[in-house]
Amino acid sequence: MTARRARRVLLIGLDAAEPELVERWTADGTLPHLATLRQDGAYGRIRSSADWLVGSPWPTFYTGTHPGAHGFYHYLGWRPERMETVRPTPDWLPLTPFWRALGGDLRVIAVDLPLTYAPGPFGGVEISGWATHDGLVPPSAYPADLLTWAAREVGPSPRTDEEFVMQPVRRLLAQRDEQCAATQSLADLALALMRADPWDLCLVGFTATHRCGHKLWDETGVAGAVSPAERVEYAGALREVYRACDEAVGRLAEAAGPDALLIVFSLHGMGPNTCRTDVLPEMLRRVLARDSGAGQPVRRSGLKRLRELVPNEWRHAVKRRLPASVQDRLTAFWRLGAVDWSRTRAFPLVADLQGYIRINLRGREAAGVVEPGADFDALCEEISDGLRTFVDADTGEPVVRDLARTDALYPGGGRLSALPDLLVQWAESPVYAQRGIASPRFGIIPMPAPGANPSGRSGNHRPDGFAVVCGPGVAAGSALAGGHVLDLAPTVYDALGLSPPPHFSGRPLRWASEGGGAAAAGTRMPA
Repeated sequence: MTARRARRVLLIGLDAAEPELVERWTADGTLPHLATLRQDGAYGRIRSSADWLVGSPWPTFYTGTHPGAHGFYHYLGWRPERMETVRPTPDWLPLTPFWRALGGDLRVIAVDLPLTYAPGPFGGVEISGWATHDGLVPPSAYPADLLTWAAREVGPSPRTDEEFVMQPVRRLLAQRDEQCAATQSLADLALALMRADPWDLCLVGFTATHRCGHKLWDETGVAGAVSPAERVEYAGALREVYRACDEAVGRLAEAAGPDALLIVFSLHGMGPNTCRTDVLPEMLRRVLARDSGAGQPVRRSGLKRLRELVPNEWRHAVKRRLPASVQDRLTAFWRLGAVDWSRTRAFPLVADLQGYIRINLRGREAAGVVEPGADFDALCEEISDGLRTFVDADTGEPVVRDLARTDALYPGGGRLSALPDLLVQWAESPVYAQRGIASPRFGIIPMPAPGANPSGRSGNHRPDGFAVVCGPGVAAGSALAGGHVLDLAPTVYDALGLSPPPHFSGRPLRWASEGGGAAAAGTRMPA
């Protein structure tokens, strides 16, 4: 294996960093380290499984397989045999990152890659859930005493939980500072590990761009008044977070040295919040009931009305003190409500951007009522046709941009049954400006908070990411040719001189080599 190995490889993930911002800020000098890497290497946007399943890109990247094969779409997944929404676990949804499967004499360092289970014994060292925006488990490590070592070397874990509420501008600016400091601490930790022992493959995930992309995109997530001075400071807050990540990239690149192949990447992007999942349950209810809602208010339970009387800040303060499993159950309940399964043909699943709909299928769901085959197909068509009738009540713009069935998107996937059945892509217009939606068949549904984003998320995801590849053999200023997040893991194997596992769906990324031609080639894979 050693004789085939090409070079050391350093992968740096900037979670949900928006390509448009990276391109703008590398051009104007805001991000000098990324600008140098773009100039000296290859750059291009890469497509992602986030186009339909926004929670899937990290498992897609690290398993090298599409969502139908790995089955992960959200940190709260659906268990049909229990009729429950729960956090995935390895015994139910096995997800093995490719770096944990590497053996032989390869030395691996992995630091804070999102949405992974706790690491066990493998040919390297790993810290997981230390500062990440998306963690399936509390901070954990292999070897286990690595957390104690990390606390001694760089301090305690800086991980905090996102608050799904609108917040005053000073609190949001404080989150900017918290995430910039966490980025510096994470870079310190990665550098300490890189210097402690020789390594062949190092992976580091920075997630401040994700958290702050949600919270600092624009002022529609701000609670209360904003002074002119605060407005100016807030307008540059997200740029400062990207600056902090750029500085971290520069430090790690310098430590890796000129002989390492460096790949900096984002698996999906960020833009104005277009999420309309708050109204999907009522949309679906009316379609299934063939109900126009004429003369009736939107149905809300007494519990939900009572909950709305309690200030968001109080609710979240209480929730944070509960065990994670209880928090998850509360999240599922408040988003989806109680369900009479004997009368329910289809239901929405917990989602953060696209709409996810599950058919209550007999033989798959423990309480299934819809027959497989023709009845399943007809119901999917009925729901799709009904949802497409909704438009913006003021502008007439369609609310639903597209719908798809997962069995059509990911045919033959071994874990297709873990995914929603129907996926909804919303209109690309920001949701905060929408007062209500209307259908000629199903009536008018008012939006819950026109003029604001009540979750505090002014930003939400876009499907495209990017990659910068720099190092020996990569022609300066070259372009990546039509990549996908599935191609990143095969690129790592190729750079290390290894044959990728047969289950990988992607192929190594393509770029111009210094000697001319393509350094790697392969068939582009669909999402």
